[in-house]
Amino acid sequence: MLIHTQKSDSSEWNFWLPYLRHAGLGYLALDLRGHGESTLSPVGSTVTWRRFDVSGANNDYNKMVRDVSAAINFLGQKGVTPEKTVLVGSVLGANLAIKTAAIIPEIAMVIALSPALNANDVLTVNPLRMACGRRPLLLVGGVDHERQFKEFLLINDIARGACGTGNVTVMIEYQGLGQSLVNKYNIRRLLSWIKHSRRPEVAEDFLGGTDETDASGENGGDEEKPDASAEDGQEK
Repeated sequence: MLIHTQKSDSSEWNFWLPYLRHAGLGYLALDLRGHGESTLSPVGSTVTWRRFDVSGANNDYNKMVRDVSAAINFLGQKGVTPEKTVLVGSVLGANLAIKTAAIIPEIAMVIALSPALNANDVLTVNPLRMACGRRPLLLVGGVDHERQFKEFLLINDIARGACGTGNVTVMIEYQGLGQSLVNKYNIRRLLSWIKHSRRPEVAEDFLGGTDETDASGENGGDEEKPDASAEDGQEK
Protein backbone atom coordinates (compact mmCIF):
# COMPACT_ATOMS: atom_id res chain seq x y z
CA MET A 1 0.00 0.00 0.00
CA LEU A 2 1.50 3.29 -1.18
CA ILE A 3 0.83 6.40 0.95
CA HIS A 4 1.82 9.75 -0.55
CA THR A 5 2.98 12.86 1.27
CA GLN A 6 1.27 16.17 1.93
CA LYS A 7 0.21 18.27 -1.10
CA SER A 8 0.71 15.26 -3.40
CA ASP A 9 -1.48 12.38 -4.59
CA SER A 10 -1.31 8.75 -5.66
CA SER A 11 0.49 9.65 -8.91
CA GLU A 12 3.58 10.21 -6.74
CA TRP A 13 4.12 6.45 -7.01
CA ASN A 14 3.87 6.07 -10.80
CA PHE A 15 7.62 5.40 -11.06
CA TRP A 16 7.23 2.38 -8.76
CA LEU A 17 4.41 0.63 -10.59
CA PRO A 18 6.29 -1.21 -13.39
CA TYR A 19 8.93 -2.35 -10.88
CA LEU A 20 6.23 -3.66 -8.53
CA ARG A 21 4.58 -5.55 -11.37
CA HIS A 22 7.92 -6.99 -12.48
CA ALA A 23 8.57 -8.15 -8.91
CA GLY A 24 5.18 -9.87 -8.82
CA LEU A 25 3.83 -7.55 -6.13
CA GLY A 26 0.29 -6.20 -6.11
CA TYR A 27 -0.23 -2.59 -5.08
CA LEU A 28 -2.80 -0.04 -4.03
CA ALA A 29 -1.96 3.68 -4.18
CA LEU A 30 -4.58 5.80 -2.45
CA ASP A 31 -5.41 9.50 -2.45
CA LEU A 32 -5.57 10.72 1.13
CA ARG A 33 -8.49 12.96 2.09
CA GLY A 34 -8.23 16.41 0.54
CA HIS A 35 -5.74 15.20 -2.08
CA GLY A 36 -6.02 13.98 -5.65
CA GLU A 37 -9.50 12.62 -6.32
CA SER A 38 -10.42 12.34 -2.63
CA THR A 39 -11.95 15.80 -2.35
CA LEU A 40 -15.64 14.99 -1.86
CA SER A 41 -16.88 14.82 1.74
CA PRO A 42 -19.67 12.45 2.87
CA VAL A 43 -22.11 15.39 2.82
CA GLY A 44 -21.17 16.38 -0.72
CA SER A 45 -18.98 19.41 -0.04
CA THR A 46 -15.48 19.84 -1.43
CA VAL A 47 -12.59 19.09 0.91
CA THR A 48 -9.03 20.25 0.27
CA TRP A 49 -5.79 20.05 2.23
CA ARG A 50 -5.40 23.81 1.87
CA ARG A 51 -8.04 24.22 4.59
CA PHE A 52 -6.67 21.59 6.97
CA ASP A 53 -5.29 22.50 10.36
CA VAL A 54 -1.64 21.51 10.66
CA SER A 55 -1.71 21.12 14.44
CA GLY A 56 -3.72 19.13 16.94
CA ALA A 57 -3.88 15.46 17.83
CA ASN A 58 -7.24 15.18 16.04
CA ASN A 59 -6.54 17.32 13.00
CA ASP A 60 -7.30 16.09 9.48
CA TYR A 61 -3.77 14.80 9.00
CA ASN A 62 -4.07 12.48 12.01
CA LYS A 63 -7.50 11.44 10.75
CA MET A 64 -5.79 10.21 7.57
CA VAL A 65 -4.94 7.08 9.55
CA ARG A 66 -8.61 6.25 9.03
CA ASP A 67 -8.09 6.57 5.26
CA VAL A 68 -5.25 4.07 5.40
CA SER A 69 -7.27 1.76 7.67
CA ALA A 70 -10.21 1.94 5.26
CA ALA A 71 -7.90 0.95 2.40
CA ILE A 72 -6.63 -1.98 4.48
CA ASN A 73 -10.24 -3.07 5.05
CA PHE A 74 -10.88 -2.76 1.31
CA LEU A 75 -7.93 -5.04 0.58
CA GLY A 76 -9.21 -7.48 3.19
CA GLN A 77 -12.48 -7.75 1.27
CA LYS A 78 -10.40 -8.68 -1.78
CA GLY A 79 -8.63 -11.44 0.13
CA VAL A 80 -5.44 -9.49 0.92
CA THR A 81 -5.04 -9.70 4.69
CA PRO A 82 -2.98 -7.28 6.80
CA GLU A 83 -0.43 -10.08 7.27
CA LYS A 84 0.24 -9.82 3.53
CA THR A 85 0.29 -6.03 3.44
CA VAL A 86 3.36 -3.78 3.35
CA LEU A 87 2.78 -0.10 4.13
CA VAL A 88 5.04 2.23 2.11
CA GLY A 89 4.92 5.92 2.98
CA SER A 90 6.65 9.12 1.89
CA VAL A 91 7.32 11.86 4.53
CA LEU A 92 3.80 12.46 5.93
CA GLY A 93 2.85 9.11 4.43
CA ALA A 94 5.78 7.50 6.25
CA ASN A 95 4.50 8.85 9.57
CA LEU A 96 1.01 7.62 8.74
CA ALA A 97 2.39 4.18 7.84
CA ILE A 98 4.20 3.91 11.18
CA LYS A 99 1.18 5.11 13.13
CA THR A 100 -1.19 2.76 11.29
CA ALA A 101 1.13 -0.20 11.89
CA ALA A 102 1.05 0.63 15.58
CA ILE A 103 -2.75 0.54 15.54
CA ILE A 104 -3.00 -2.60 13.37
CA PRO A 105 -0.34 -5.02 14.66
CA GLU A 106 -1.10 -7.58 11.95
CA ILE A 107 0.50 -5.36 9.27
CA ALA A 108 3.45 -7.32 7.87
CA MET A 109 6.08 -4.60 7.53
CA VAL A 110 6.68 -0.89 6.88
CA ILE A 111 8.87 1.05 4.44
CA ALA A 112 9.28 4.67 5.57
CA LEU A 113 10.81 7.20 3.15
CA SER A 114 12.05 10.28 5.04
CA PRO A 115 9.96 9.81 8.19
CA ALA A 116 9.90 12.79 10.56
CA LEU A 117 9.43 13.17 14.28
CA ASN A 118 6.44 15.41 13.55
CA ALA A 119 4.63 15.86 10.25
CA ASN A 120 1.66 18.18 10.82
CA ASP A 121 1.32 16.72 14.32
CA VAL A 122 1.35 13.13 13.03
CA LEU A 123 4.01 11.84 15.44
CA THR A 124 6.26 8.80 15.18
CA VAL A 125 8.07 8.43 18.52
CA ASN A 126 5.27 6.94 20.63
CA PRO A 127 4.02 4.61 17.87
CA LEU A 128 7.57 3.27 17.49
CA ARG A 129 8.25 2.98 21.21
CA MET A 130 4.91 1.72 22.44
CA ALA A 131 3.08 -0.20 19.78
CA CYS A 132 4.92 -0.74 16.50
CA GLY A 133 6.05 -4.18 17.61
CA ARG A 134 8.92 -6.38 16.52
CA ARG A 135 8.19 -6.39 12.80
CA PRO A 136 10.44 -5.52 9.85
CA LEU A 137 10.95 -1.79 9.25
CA LEU A 138 12.95 -0.22 6.40
CA LEU A 139 13.98 3.41 6.88
CA VAL A 140 15.19 5.38 3.85
CA GLY A 141 16.78 8.81 4.25
CA GLY A 142 18.85 11.42 2.43
CA VAL A 143 21.79 13.30 3.88
CA ASP A 144 21.31 16.53 1.91
CA HIS A 145 18.33 17.66 4.04
CA GLU A 146 20.33 18.28 7.21
CA ARG A 147 17.54 18.93 9.70
CA GLN A 148 15.39 16.08 8.44
CA PHE A 149 18.37 13.72 8.40
CA LYS A 150 19.12 14.45 12.06
CA GLU A 151 15.53 13.48 12.87
CA PHE A 152 15.93 10.42 10.67
CA LEU A 153 18.94 9.24 12.69
CA LEU A 154 17.02 9.72 15.95
CA ILE A 155 14.06 7.76 14.56
CA ASN A 156 16.50 4.99 13.60
CA ASP A 157 17.82 4.81 17.18
CA ILE A 158 14.30 4.70 18.62
CA ALA A 159 13.22 2.05 16.11
CA ARG A 160 16.18 -0.20 16.94
CA GLY A 161 15.26 -0.16 20.61
CA ALA A 162 11.56 -0.70 20.00
CA CYS A 163 11.52 -3.14 17.08
CA GLY A 164 14.84 -4.93 17.65
CA THR A 165 18.05 -4.31 15.73
CA GLY A 166 17.51 -7.36 13.53
CA ASN A 167 14.16 -5.96 12.36
CA VAL A 168 15.39 -2.51 11.31
CA THR A 169 17.20 -1.86 8.03
CA VAL A 170 18.46 1.54 6.85
CA MET A 171 19.15 2.81 3.34
CA ILE A 172 20.91 6.17 3.06
CA GLU A 173 21.19 8.15 -0.16
CA TYR A 174 23.17 11.31 -0.87
CA GLN A 175 20.17 13.36 -1.88
CA GLY A 176 16.42 13.32 -2.06
CA LEU A 177 13.39 13.53 0.18
CA GLY A 178 10.58 11.01 0.32
CA GLN A 179 9.79 9.43 -3.02
CA SER A 180 12.67 11.28 -4.74
CA LEU A 181 15.09 9.09 -2.75
CA VAL A 182 14.09 6.13 -4.91
CA ASN A 183 15.56 5.73 -8.38
CA LYS A 184 16.22 3.04 -10.97
CA TYR A 185 19.51 2.17 -9.25
CA ASN A 186 18.10 1.33 -5.82
CA ILE A 187 14.46 0.39 -6.26
CA ARG A 188 15.17 -3.29 -6.97
CA ARG A 189 17.28 -3.47 -3.82
CA LEU A 190 14.47 -1.82 -1.90
CA LEU A 191 11.85 -4.24 -3.21
CA SER A 192 14.10 -7.25 -2.58
CA TRP A 193 14.12 -6.22 1.08
CA ILE A 194 10.46 -7.21 1.29
CA LYS A 195 11.45 -10.85 0.72
CA HIS A 196 14.60 -10.67 2.86
CA SER A 197 13.60 -8.18 5.52
CA ARG A 198 15.07 -9.64 8.71
CA ARG A 199 18.76 -9.76 9.60
CA PRO A 200 20.25 -12.56 11.70
CA GLU A 201 20.59 -11.87 15.41
CA VAL A 202 24.00 -10.51 16.44
CA ALA A 203 26.14 -13.43 17.59
CA GLU A 204 28.42 -13.34 20.63
CA ASP A 205 32.11 -13.62 19.87
CA PHE A 206 34.52 -15.85 21.76
CA LEU A 207 35.28 -13.04 24.22
CA GLY A 208 31.63 -12.77 25.16
CA GLY A 209 31.05 -9.49 23.33
CA THR A 210 29.06 -8.84 20.19
CA ASP A 211 30.25 -8.30 16.67
CA GLU A 212 28.33 -5.54 14.92
CA THR A 213 30.75 -4.91 12.08
CA ASP A 214 29.87 -5.43 8.46
CA ALA A 215 32.00 -7.07 5.81
CA SER A 216 34.11 -3.93 5.45
CA GLY A 217 34.97 -3.99 9.16
CA GLU A 218 33.06 -0.79 9.96
CA ASN A 219 30.40 -0.54 12.64
CA GLY A 220 26.71 -0.35 11.78
CA GLY A 221 26.71 -3.00 9.09
CA ASP A 222 22.92 -2.87 8.84
CA GLU A 223 23.02 0.59 7.24
CA GLU A 224 23.41 1.01 3.50
CA LYS A 225 26.36 3.28 2.63
CA PRO A 226 25.66 5.97 -0.01
CA ASP A 227 26.95 5.13 -3.48
CA ALA A 228 29.76 7.30 -4.87
CA SER A 229 27.51 8.15 -7.81
CA ALA A 230 24.14 7.12 -9.09
CA GLU A 231 25.77 5.19 -11.91
CA ASP A 232 27.78 3.12 -9.44
CA GLY A 233 24.70 1.92 -7.50
CA GLN A 234 24.80 -1.80 -6.86
CA GLU A 235 21.86 -3.97 -6.10
CA LYS A 236 21.94 -6.03 -2.89
